Amino acid sequence: MNNKHPILGRGELYISDIDKRYYGGPPKLPHSYHENKITLINSISSIQEEIKHNDEIFLSEKVICMRMEPKFEAKSYSPDMLLSIDGITPIGGRKYTISKSEEGQVKSKLYFAKTNDDGLENLKHVLQSGQKDSVVTWQNQICTIRTIDLLAPNEKLSGFSSTWDSGLVEIVLHPFFWDDNFAMEQFLSILNLDKDKYKMTGYHNGPLFCAAECTQETINKLLMFNPLRTIHPLGELNIPNMRGKDFFDAPVPPIYKGKPQITIGIFDGGADETLPHLKDFITVHNLTSVNSHPSLIAHGTAVCGASLYGVLNYKKSSEQLDTPIVSVESYRILPQKQTGNPLEDNGLYPAIDEIEKVVTQRADIKLYNLSFGPRGAIIDDDISRFTYALDILSTLPHHPLFCVAVGNDGDLPYPFNRVQAPADLVNGLGIGAYTFDRTGDKVRANYSCIGPGREGCKVKPDILEFGGSPENPAILISTTANKTITECGTSFSSPIVAGKLGKIMALSPEISPQMARTLLIHTAEDSEELGIEEIGFGFCTENIQDILNCEDNKVIVLYEGNIVPKQNIKLPILLPNLNGIKCNANITWTISTLAELNPNDVDSYTCNCIEDYFYPHDNHFNYFKNTINGRRQKAAFAGSGEEQELIDLGYNRSDLPISKPPKKFLSEDELRSQHLKWDTIVKKTLNMRVSSLHNPFFILHGMNRDIFNTETMKYFVAITIDIPKYSGILYDDILTQYRGLVPINIQTENQLFVKV
Repeated sequence: MNNKHPILGRGELYISDIDKRYYGGPPKLPHSYHENKITLINSISSIQEEIKHNDEIFLSEKVICMRMEPKFEAKSYSPDMLLSIDGITPIGGRKYTISKSEEGQVKSKLYFAKTNDDGLENLKHVLQSGQKDSVVTWQNQICTIRTIDLLAPNEKLSGFSSTWDSGLVEIVLHPFFWDDNFAMEQFLSILNLDKDKYKMTGYHNGPLFCAAECTQETINKLLMFNPLRTIHPLGELNIPNMRGKDFFDAPVPPIYKGKPQITIGIFDGGADETLPHLKDFITVHNLTSVNSHPSLIAHGTAVCGASLYGVLNYKKSSEQLDTPIVSVESYRILPQKQTGNPLEDNGLYPAIDEIEKVVTQRADIKLYNLSFGPRGAIIDDDISRFTYALDILSTLPHHPLFCVAVGNDGDLPYPFNRVQAPADLVNGLGIGAYTFDRTGDKVRANYSCIGPGREGCKVKPDILEFGGSPENPAILISTTANKTITECGTSFSSPIVAGKLGKIMALSPEISPQMARTLLIHTAEDSEELGIEEIGFGFCTENIQDILNCEDNKVIVLYEGNIVPKQNIKLPILLPNLNGIKCNANITWTISTLAELNPNDVDSYTCNCIEDYFYPHDNHFNYFKNTINGRRQKAAFAGSGEEQELIDLGYNRSDLPISKPPKKFLSEDELRSQHLKWDTIVKKTLNMRVSSLHNPFFILHGMNRDIFNTETMKYFVAITIDIPKYSGILYDDILTQYRGLVPINIQTENQLFVKV
């Protein structure tokens, strides 16, 4: 018999600080200093000539690009000495394409800088005069720069088809721009639109976003405007039409037992709060004066029902539903306008405005769902206003968590089937949909958009939940009283996940939204047949109790705390004595953080992260000595009694034990792709012999990009130790040895509701 036990919390009581040194050098510099210095002087002269001839529309302050060579994208190679020259100010960055081939694209990093005529001349003078020729750091930075130039017009275009003629676009301008009145006048004169044809929003220290109705002729003029960062089509605001029909009689509505303590905010097309299944559990707020639309009400009603009850598949009409332990605040923000003006009828920017108001004012709501967004796949070199707005809201003091449907264009050819904004947010969850194949196995629903996500959240969708398919639809609450409707889509998988997160938080008040997010991903079911681009971290666990509980010999321990940049902490895996146990252990760990953001640098969108290093055995070290020819010779310590022998032979012991997997000197691209560096969520699994474990631990290393002087970051960790053949009850033995650990409190039914 395998008993269920509440997962264990307060693992952070056993965390301690630790020192860790980092080794390894930079790759070989791609240029010689004096040759590249001449190249850069000539590059600056070319920019000055372009300014003189007005090849672009320049303002007094210009935007230039410092383009790095490949393999020098890491923050440690930032040309900060050049960017600190008098009159030159860094204002962001992105990737740029060097070349394309059948093997793929060669990309590297470029840095945007704001400067003026004096700043360019200052930089040129410093290079020509040789006043910094003896400074090693300056030399190294010069050697890693490919060129200094202007952003080409074609680099400012993203996502336009060859047949595009006119329509709504999102224009992104560099951050210094939007508080400069003269610059704004210049921009508006080029845009040449009536005020009802464009809408602008700016963010502190961030870019200016402008939604506008443009022709190809206007786009061509804007491309020559130097402060322009990018233009991309603004997809149609998409809430899928409800095509299903009222089908079965609905199960019996639940008994009202009081107001649930956890509330989910849902932004959608409204909902019918008079329905028997919803009337006691939702409150509708109308945030638009435009009359509601039956299809939008039907969509919002199904979404609200999914968050309360999940899908109603396999529920009999005679069966009474359990009382929801979450409630819903439904915010009708669509439709916004019905004027015939494409910009106003699109309604995206007004909808975002309303979302920002509600989330800022309602600090009591910590969980939201959005099952709509602009249609169109994300573009790596762009951040949409919608995505940035949600990520910024996630950093409010009450840290709300957003669940967002990834979109229903997964059956289009790549890259048009990638996840859609704002599901590419880094501080929330992008939810895809699964269904069942003919053999009953879970598979991605073919309409569910796929990954990868953008830098900072390369694993997208985060997770898949049942969303149905035409052959096996989801059964949901209908706008016809006591009836259900059959539908499929990520619109309904997302609120199911939001409902599960809310139920986790309701059952255990000790679980915050971000820890609930961590647990949901940690317990997700992986697949050997389906790639990470299709299912992200896996299929969402069906039963909430399986997320909040562990087994006799499969134990989950939670840790949470704060870490500052450059700090190293030792996070132990809390195990009893394992001597003599001959079997394998599975170790799974999930780490999540809340990232600060830099919307001005799409390639460095997340400003902080945590690197993890796993050490399975605290007595197994590497030993090194230098040979006669200067090479470093390595030996591994294999058992007691050998250490002194190695020391006598001239070996020195490594500072820390041997890590697993062994750490290699990887490039920045390799660290990002293989180890998800700079991502806000990391999940890893190892299988190893129990005999290889002795006081195992992690070192977590806090990192930032030295952009905004990032301070403390919050982290959340879940670790599962699964030793099926453990001779005893692992859960009990861990609790006995580590008395600071506490099983999380899981509330009884009477504690879940407030009588009103």
